[in-house]
Amino acid sequence: MKLKYLLAACTAFFLVSCSNDDELPQPPQHGDIVGLNIKDAKYIYTSGTNTRSSAAQYRQIKKDGRDMELSWIDNKGDTIRISGSFSIWDINKKYLMINTGNPINYKPSFDEDGNLLPDNSVVSGGYSYLIDKKTEAIYDLGIGLNGENAITDNKGNIYAIDNSFGSFLYKIHTQDVTNLRLEMYARASVPPAQFVVNNKGVCFYDYRYIRPSYGTQQFIISNFIPQTEYGNAFVSHDNEDLYLTAVSGEYDSYKLVVSKLSERQELQSQIMAETELLDYRGIPQPNDIQVKWNERRATMLINFYGRTYEYILATRTLTEIPVNLNGFFTKNYSTYVTANALYARKSVDKLDIIVLEDYSIKELDLSSKGIDFRSIYTMDGSDLLYFAGFQYSTSQSVIGTIDIDGNVEITESTPNPITNIIQIN
Repeated sequence: MKLKYLLAACTAFFLVSCSNDDELPQPPQHGDIVGLNIKDAKYIYTSGTNTRSSAAQYRQIKKDGRDMELSWIDNKGDTIRISGSFSIWDINKKYLMINTGNPINYKPSFDEDGNLLPDNSVVSGGYSYLIDKKTEAIYDLGIGLNGENAITDNKGNIYAIDNSFGSFLYKIHTQDVTNLRLEMYARASVPPAQFVVNNKGVCFYDYRYIRPSYGTQQFIISNFIPQTEYGNAFVSHDNEDLYLTAVSGEYDSYKLVVSKLSERQELQSQIMAETELLDYRGIPQPNDIQVKWNERRATMLINFYGRTYEYILATRTLTEIPVNLNGFFTKNYSTYVTANALYARKSVDKLDIIVLEDYSIKELDLSSKGIDFRSIYTMDGSDLLYFAGFQYSTSQSVIGTIDIDGNVEITESTPNPITNIIQIN
């Protein structure tokens, strides 16, 4: 499907003021939105809350430390305050993605009596756009996507799940920005779906299906790991290779298997490691196997029914580790993974830590830091936790980092309250 190329887009949540009975409501008098002043931004944050009495204000902190509004730019060169709300994700070094509730540059329509007509173009998944970080241009994707776990391949193409049902994986072909092309790449039967894609576009989804980077042929996991129906997948550290992991066997004889896929003229696999599951008597189901990288040891952790196994790529070995990591495999808003530790939030200012270097366990107590931690997040490849919060000693909103020993460093401060934040690469 060919997509319409636009220089910019807006959230299209425009306010219409009331007037006298003999006057028709008029839309805001500004030009078409043609930009978003995002260039050189280091952080984007919302200040305030989305309530009827207090709307969220979108702001940004530039790389030079300037704190200013995040604004649309119209074709007259004027900046326009953003009203309404949208979701925004940092996709890669080139693009951000936003998802709005209404179509871009939406203009309300009225009947002859001045009554607002319903907008039949609004859909449940919203409307998504790519934003070029340097040029501030926006490209209409023509569909509502969720950019939270978007993946970029070695050609710059982007893979993202639809925002309405979570069943479809779309590939955004980005080579020609004047003619972006959207491809429905894979479809899962049960949402919310999980998709794993390597740097070449080989895709694992629905816990059992594999799509090569070429053509549209599909394979099932049992083509590569015999006597199995469901499993999971992960990619190598360089994102080049796709690995499958599954429980193979039947009755009272099961083993956990790791297999590596390779794509040359055809899709092939090689069993890399396996270990017996001596006391397992069940029947493996979808989502029984969970995987997560141990960045510090460059190994893959595989969780199956409360037990965690470590696959070491260098030695092709698979062994059980004596640490309970169950709570760290399901993504939620109280668990954080850095390059050197897994953190589980116990309260507002206390976290349990499993040190990934040796799997030792300790507690991190931040209660004496004088900061109300409003938002904690991680950055790929970093040893640090990142946060936004309120510092009582200065009565300022602050942004900073926390190391594994609990040392806090403030990197930015602003008088504006921060309710949500993303950091731009």
